[in-house]
Amino acid sequence: MKEHSISMQKEGFGVNVLIVGHRCYRCHHAWVPRDISEVPEICPKCKSPYWKKPKTLFKKVEKKNGK
Repeated sequence: MKEHSISMQKEGFGVNVLIVGHRCYRCHHAWVPRDISEVPEICPKCKSPYWKKPKTLFKKVEKKNGK
């Protein structure tokens, strides 16, 4: 008898699944909330209230040597 490798494969392996969650811009922590309809106020790891706003980098302004 010939065994077919196709019939022996289990279904469900190698399938990509999209999980909806959140990611903190500050500490890059990712989590899945208990209630997806509510937006969290703070990141559960770093406790930052600015978890959904990207960091803004400011350039230092050079001081002029004026007397």
